[in-house]
Amino acid sequence: MRKSISLTYHFVSALLLSIALPASAQSWLDYDQTVGRYPLLRTSNAAALTTYNPSDSSQRLLGDARLTISTGQGHLEGPDVSPHAWAADAQVRSIYRMSRRVVVSGSMHYNYSWGSQCGGSVWIDPERMPFNITETNDTTLGNASLETYRLTGDVGVDVGHGVSLGGRFDYTTASGAKKKDPRHTNTLMRWAGSVGAIWQTGGITVGANYLVERSTEALKFSTVGRTDQIFHYLIDQGAYFGREESTDGNGYVGSSNEHPLLDIKHGIAIQAGYHQGAWDWCLEGQWKNRHGHYGLESPSLIDFNRHHGDQWDIASWCQHDDGGSLQRVGAYYRHCNLKDYERTYRIITTGGVTDVNYYDDRLMSNSDRHTIGISGEAHWGIRRQLAAWTVEATLQHDRRSVTASVYPFYRQQQSHFTEFILQGGHNWLTSGDHVWSLMLMSGWGDGGGCDAHDGAYQVPDADAMAPHDHLLYRMREFEHLTARRLHCGAQARWSLPMSRQRMRLYIEGRFSYSQAFDIHYLQDGYRLQAALSIGYQF
Repeated sequence: MRKSISLTYHFVSALLLSIALPASAQSWLDYDQTVGRYPLLRTSNAAALTTYNPSDSSQRLLGDARLTISTGQGHLEGPDVSPHAWAADAQVRSIYRMSRRVVVSGSMHYNYSWGSQCGGSVWIDPERMPFNITETNDTTLGNASLETYRLTGDVGVDVGHGVSLGGRFDYTTASGAKKKDPRHTNTLMRWAGSVGAIWQTGGITVGANYLVERSTEALKFSTVGRTDQIFHYLIDQGAYFGREESTDGNGYVGSSNEHPLLDIKHGIAIQAGYHQGAWDWCLEGQWKNRHGHYGLESPSLIDFNRHHGDQWDIASWCQHDDGGSLQRVGAYYRHCNLKDYERTYRIITTGGVTDVNYYDDRLMSNSDRHTIGISGEAHWGIRRQLAAWTVEATLQHDRRSVTASVYPFYRQQQSHFTEFILQGGHNWLTSGDHVWSLMLMSGWGDGGGCDAHDGAYQVPDADAMAPHDHLLYRMREFEHLTARRLHCGAQARWSLPMSRQRMRLYIEGRFSYSQAFDIHYLQDGYRLQAALSIGYQF
């Protein structure tokens, strides 16, 4: 599987480079800035690809391919992120107007990441999960690695009379492992698709599309060292509140079987846009419903829990583009809620046949999250789709709440965080058609809330077992979510033309540093990130 994906990646990369159209007059086209000038391409509707209609035929094919080495150092991250992380990344992406009616785009992406002192959550991305499973001992931290492949493709077709149809697919597969007892391996498969249509008339655009996503992440727990030692995990229903289980049992972390978590999403999105002269306005609203379960739906194997929730998104942006300058303002809002229910069951063995009988489900977690943001950007001195000057600013506010229950006990946690980022840059054209670019960034963030408010729905029985709590991980995560901090960073690029083709080789370096204040659990309280890339624009 890995070999075939790797060969496909190199083949498609070579193919895209070989068909690049010669046009030295357009030799420093930037992929992001060029595509960003088409507002409807920011939506989830692939039918909007037909709006990519550059006046210069040399821009019919536009692409970017790069290799990157990056690192992240420091403890200003969640408990599941390594304080000493590295990654190797390869990506190629392109957009191509094949004919008067057809536009296609796509990307291929490979990432291999590794780090030391890894622990915390066993999931690849705990933010996406309805509940968490975390290690309970800080002495079991070890090395971990993750390998990820992603392939995306979009096509838009103009069928006439102002109507365009489109489709999109997005396929991701990943495998990861922690390499110190207690060990776990992850196997992820996720695919997403969309079909939609837009209608354009007199500068007005309306559209709609259907969204679907299916994700399966399977866990396998094991030990390689001392088999007489029993390891425990916290089944975290939120805010590190739950119960402990060992790997030698038949529960969530039992080592006898692989445990998959299935998550399915269905949704719809609608779009509206208006174009008049140099002005463009666009609006998109989305709704997704998700549901799934953890475990195996089998007569003799346990299906541990079920979850369901909804997500609403609305985004709008307005831009003014007169060719030599571009200004854009945007706003977005997202609301997610998710409920996780644990299934009650009894295992019955009769005549050598084992059956699992299920009873009423119990609500274990109820989470709610709101995110709102505004952004503004200005680009001026634009020549050949590249701006001489750029200024961008974003302001975002995030609010989370979760109620975790282990009946009759419960825990509530609320947090909020506000962040402002400002960055500006300049591009210089020098002799030999070389381009030098520099971008500087600064930012600030602050938050607060209540890390834990514990209580009981009723007076517990005298023999009721209190839920387990992981104070160290809970406070690390809470400080990561809310601690006051400052950001700074820089990005520099040098690009030069290659031969007579419309290609450019570039080298890019990125650096950012964040420092938190008034912390007690995050150790050094900083995060340094750096990356070095080499790539082609074509």
